[in-house]
Amino acid sequence: MASKIKRNYLPEISALLFGRSKPSMVTVNLTDRCDQKCIYCEIGENIPSSRKGQLTVDDLKWIINQMAENNIPKISLNGGEPFLFDGLFDVISYASEKNIRCTITTNGMIVHKLNDADFKVLKDSETEINISIDSFRQEIQTHTRGTASALPNALKSLQKLNEKGIPVTVLCAISKYNYQHLSEFFEEAYKNGIKQVLFQPIIYYSNFPDRPVIDAKSRLNVGIDQLDILMEELKKILYFERKHGIKTNVYRIFPWIKFYLTTAETGQGWFFKDVLKKFYCRELFAIIDISYNGGIQPCGLALAKTTIHENREIGLMEQWYKATAGIKDDLENDRYYDFCNGCCHHFSRNMLASIAKHPIKNRVALYNVFSLVFTRNLYGIFNRK
Repeated sequence: MASKIKRNYLPEISALLFGRSKPSMVTVNLTDRCDQKCIYCEIGENIPSSRKGQLTVDDLKWIINQMAENNIPKISLNGGEPFLFDGLFDVISYASEKNIRCTITTNGMIVHKLNDADFKVLKDSETEINISIDSFRQEIQTHTRGTASALPNALKSLQKLNEKGIPVTVLCAISKYNYQHLSEFFEEAYKNGIKQVLFQPIIYYSNFPDRPVIDAKSRLNVGIDQLDILMEELKKILYFERKHGIKTNVYRIFPWIKFYLTTAETGQGWFFKDVLKKFYCRELFAIIDISYNGGIQPCGLALAKTTIHENREIGLMEQWYKATAGIKDDLENDRYYDFCNGCCHHFSRNMLASIAKHPIKNRVALYNVFSLVFTRNLYGIFNRK
């Protein structure tokens, strides 16, 4: 716990109080190859990209070198399916040599097939693994993931990672197909030895801005008329978390998820303005987003205007500063983009950063979040064994 506070929380507090001199992490979509056909993913639905070119191991090593030079300590490796990226373990080993920690987000289809040497690399490098699972009910997981083997393979991968002593976080996309069973899902994750489950609703803009958004994607989210059922499920999860050793982010999404889903259905307003009086986008300052073709994105939902293949001599940081300058200025002056309403994957951190940066203007949100955090930690103290 002490190392987590030192590694994650203290740098964030320092950045908010004294300013952020550099990003805290780099996020890279390694590939647009995938072995699932998720109904809410533009890659899974085979929507073609408007961009060409793919990242190579040499590209990743250049990125890691740039991170090491600028003391950026974390890299998040995503996809597509990152375990389909040729040379993945060379990248992880190289990052570890440079004292950069990796997080990998996978669907779990092939992790259980890795050899002992690969598992050793994951273990020795302290790589964190996220596995995306929408339901432990076969019929739901098959529908949302587009393949009947999605759940069996994910469970095999969970078991294998547990055997190897590699901690796993489960990521769950809340949709109209699984919202009635979320508390059941959480309890099942606990039975499978999972220590943490993170939930988020579906991003109803394109996850990959070089590809058009899936038709009627917002309708995959929970409808307004079903919000009471969803909120009850989330309350059950909070109660279960208080009594057991499994963690979740529900206390962080609870203050805003209703507003997000309402905006997703109606298409009106800015959902974050219903939560915050003054919004601060932490992602623009804390994360360098790089797409599978090397594009440097202003944020994860914005189309890249430059790539790491261009002007490499000026370095990653300078390219990133140029890529984000316009959007930073716009958001600072409350000029928002349509895709800002789709930013649910980073909004909990943006919300906390907004509260910390503007506590007086955001005092209502501060009170709501403080109450949830205080209650959660209080139960954690009394239930600690």
